Amino acid sequence: MSLSSRLRALRHAMTPRLAWDLLMVYLAVLNLGLILFDLTYLWLRPVYYRRLPVVTRVYDDVKGIEPHPVTTRYLELTDEISALVATGPKPANLAARRGEIEPRLAELRELSAEMLDEDPFERSGQTRRLRGLRAGAAIQLESEGQAPRSAGEVFELFWGWDPERLPERIELFEREARPHFAANYHRRYGLDGELIDWFWVIDLPFLLVFATEFFVRWFVAVRRRTFAKWFFFPILNWYDLLGIIPVRQLRVFRLFRIASIYVRLYRSDKTRVGDDFISRTVKYFANIISEEISDMVSLRILQDTAEELRLGTHKRIIREAVAPHREALAREITARTLAVLASPEVRDQARGFLDVNLERASENARALKRLPLPERVVRPLVQVIGRAVFDSIAETMTATLESEEGSGALQTILVDAIDGLVEGLTEGELEEIAREISLEVIRKVSETVSVRKWMLPDEAELR
Repeated sequence: MSLSSRLRALRHAMTPRLAWDLLMVYLAVLNLGLILFDLTYLWLRPVYYRRLPVVTRVYDDVKGIEPHPVTTRYLELTDEISALVATGPKPANLAARRGEIEPRLAELRELSAEMLDEDPFERSGQTRRLRGLRAGAAIQLESEGQAPRSAGEVFELFWGWDPERLPERIELFEREARPHFAANYHRRYGLDGELIDWFWVIDLPFLLVFATEFFVRWFVAVRRRTFAKWFFFPILNWYDLLGIIPVRQLRVFRLFRIASIYVRLYRSDKTRVGDDFISRTVKYFANIISEEISDMVSLRILQDTAEELRLGTHKRIIREAVAPHREALAREITARTLAVLASPEVRDQARGFLDVNLERASENARALKRLPLPERVVRPLVQVIGRAVFDSIAETMTATLESEEGSGALQTILVDAIDGLVEGLTEGELEEIAREISLEVIRKVSETVSVRKWMLPDEAELR
């Protein structure tokens, strides 16, 4: 398909609602990118200053950043001294310029003492640079055979008048300290006593667009009666409502705006959202993470279950679960037995079964064949007697179970039977077999769960 045909297909599929959603996604992503840039600007400013100075020239005014006067003056003095040293690097020539150089060295010593007291690098997060400068100066002095006894004495000696070593010290400062001094800054305060930050001016157009979009959707939802009450819309879209509040701490909720619009695009049949490369990649790694977490949880549950089986906790659980309900189970079984014996349908079915067996007995029983009676007399006689005995037994059992004594006796038998069943499940060879089978099942399931299926080919995973 050519590019023009693709563009025509895109225009055909594009609806006003879809175009608006796409625009809002792009604006939300751009806005979040600016927010992330603003949040990390002070942290990454040294990198921008060295690698992308145009960024600091443009954005420093937004954050109210300006060069720190102490470190700026420090650099000016070192530049002046460096220029004087360059005109006459020999000690004799430097001695001739002592009247020009020594006052500047004295001011450097004063600024160094001020830096140690006030730390002009603190606000820019470069305090470690000051410590590094002090350590580097101390190492240089030690290599020269001097041993400073305090931090203040380090700079007193380093910027002292020594025409033979001054060029080397200036070179060390230019190489090691100047980049950090140049990147140092301080921020201005506004009339309200807060640090100046004009990012809200950049953020305001986005905020107005998002607020307009939110209230338009709210109005449309009310007109279409999408919700039972008009105030349900802001409740269900609380993240959008919080995201348009002009408070710096609430900007993070604009991330949910991207998620909600993404869901709308995903549900639309006009887009390929959800089937694109990014969505597939995110879904792939999300499945990996969810599988790893679910596998860890499952393995932990299986391991705990196996440990409880080894400790015999299941025995206590079975006993404690059955013990309070033994009498209730016995009463229920007794009532069911009585209902079965008293049921006419059950008796008719039992009689039919009895007739079949009596017919076979009258044909095959040797004792009946010895009776001095013809077969046509014996067969009806056997069936009549059998039915009479069955009806008598059934009525006797029914009457017995309907009485308190009979019902209590059956319940006692059933309670003993339940106790025997519980004992069989928790003691003896049957319990041992059941426990070993359970442990083996848990082991097999653990081996299956522990396999990382996302690492397998599709065919192996299906198997």
